[in-house]
Amino acid sequence: MTTTDKVRWGVLGVSWVNQLTLPGMTTADNADLVAIASFDDDRARDEAARWGADRWYRGFDALLADPDIEAVYLPLPNTRHAEWTIRALEAGKHVLCEKPLTPSSAEIERLIEASQRTGRLVMEALMYRFTPRWQRALQLIREGAVGDPRVARLGLAFKQHYEGYNIRFDPDAAGGVVWDMGCYAVDMAHELLPGEIRTVTATSWSRPGERVETSAEAILGFDEGRKALINVSFDYPNPYAQAELVGTDGWLTMPGSGMRGEPYTRLLWHTYGDEVFLDGVEPNQESFPRADAYRLEIEHLSDCIRNGVPVRYPLERSLANTRVLEAIFQSASSGTTVELA
Repeated sequence: MTTTDKVRWGVLGVSWVNQLTLPGMTTADNADLVAIASFDDDRARDEAARWGADRWYRGFDALLADPDIEAVYLPLPNTRHAEWTIRALEAGKHVLCEKPLTPSSAEIERLIEASQRTGRLVMEALMYRFTPRWQRALQLIREGAVGDPRVARLGLAFKQHYEGYNIRFDPDAAGGVVWDMGCYAVDMAHELLPGEIRTVTATSWSRPGERVETSAEAILGFDEGRKALINVSFDYPNPYAQAELVGTDGWLTMPGSGMRGEPYTRLLWHTYGDEVFLDGVEPNQESFPRADAYRLEIEHLSDCIRNGVPVRYPLERSLANTRVLEAIFQSASSGTTVELA
């Protein structure tokens, strides 16, 4: 039986990413933001007031001890994700954890065990998955719009320069472009192409003065000869289309990232027939109004919590993605192709 009772949420931490996620949490149909915690009283109090939360707590354990809170959003630094996700699970809370879930596949195996042991859900916050355009693209692929998918091209980039400290460039906090944006590209590859990733061949580059990789490229080899070509960077801007798929009978492409607040997004695809623009042939095109991907993500997990709906993206997907990301580092360092079991 479906219920309309809202899931009661807490937030572990005051982070810049709250500005992106919490508007979706406060407007979601089935979620209620109850409390925010920080180890700084003033920051916790101010953040709770900013987003209309009824309560604020000094320290994360105090929030986790609140019996009214059913789920927590975790926007902490990458290296703290595993610890506080497990502590939240053991406190009886469901968890939406920022990407990357953890910078270690061994830690994700621990999260899987803890989730199964406690009976609580964990989902990695890769919000692009829930946008109408992305779901429409997957529908077209299932319906055969490109025939047999063969090659995915995925490019995610933004020029990232900074003054002072930026956690994205801190190696001790699992910084670098692979963990920051590579997780999106690898997940997109898993979404667009059938089968498993078997081989990884990668290169990376560090901008002078940086201690983390600022650009990286990889060829991901799937079953039956399919390939995903990915590039991620802090050194140059996004290309026209961040995601493209080419198949035996057609192609589709998605201009604009779909996750950075564009007023609309487009999906173009072409099936059979002549190449586009020959003899006036134009690709099919759909436009989509702006959608809050963070709200859609929170509504999905809240629905899973309240009504027993299966999580669309379970932890096993995060584990597979992280093993590929680890292989990207290994391949780029060794200059060899890495084979995955």
